[in-house]
Amino acid sequence: MYQKIRKPIVISTAILFHLLLIFHLFFSPVIIVLASYNSILNASFFAFVFIFLLSLVFGRAYCSWFCPGCGIQEILSLFIKKKSKNSKALSIKYFIFAIWFGAIVTGYILNGIHKVDLSYGMSNINIQRKIILTVGAIVLIVPLTAIFGKFAFCKYICWQVPFMIIGTKIRDSFKLSGLRLKSESTKCNSCSACTKNCPMNLDVMENVENGKMNNSECFLCGNCIDHCKQKAIRYSFKN
Repeated sequence: MYQKIRKPIVISTAILFHLLLIFHLFFSPVIIVLASYNSILNASFFAFVFIFLLSLVFGRAYCSWFCPGCGIQEILSLFIKKKSKNSKALSIKYFIFAIWFGAIVTGYILNGIHKVDLSYGMSNINIQRKIILTVGAIVLIVPLTAIFGKFAFCKYICWQVPFMIIGTKIRDSFKLSGLRLKSESTKCNSCSACTKNCPMNLDVMENVENGKMNNSECFLCGNCIDHCKQKAIRYSFKN
């Protein structure tokens, strides 16, 4: 049920995102660093703050429901069936995030914040460079998926994911309400359909049986809910 809603949304987001070339600049990991060293709060800054705030309520749902990168990977999953299995590589995205976020913070500490300019780094980029940015994102995602399996970019590389994981952990630490998965182990018949259909290759059935559904790599796509005939898994906003 949820996939009939989610997949068209996230795939449409990806297509529009890449056709409307300007939107890459809102999520540029480079422009925000340059802005920090020029004492500017730019559009990328507010875009990443917005993503973080979303995670306080919706966890990582943005990843699977609206992220253009995920949309590209959904399209690729129609052709690439191999699942990404390298658990040791999960830490790579945290190293990337630490270096990137550290550069931003350092820039603002050294130079301060003197103005807000939402168009910074966007208005002076010609169409050729925008096309390069758009194609470059796809070129980065496709080989990773082909070599390491479905949603490898989300699992190993994406610099935005730690934002949402941190936001989700803050929410859970303060026992705040927000979107999450809940399970009823008494309904589970150990068919493992949830695990087989998890795009992030998580052992969902084990989580259901243990009653621990808060895996940080889960991006709340709802595949496990749709494939559980026993209805042992559901979305919930309650803590």
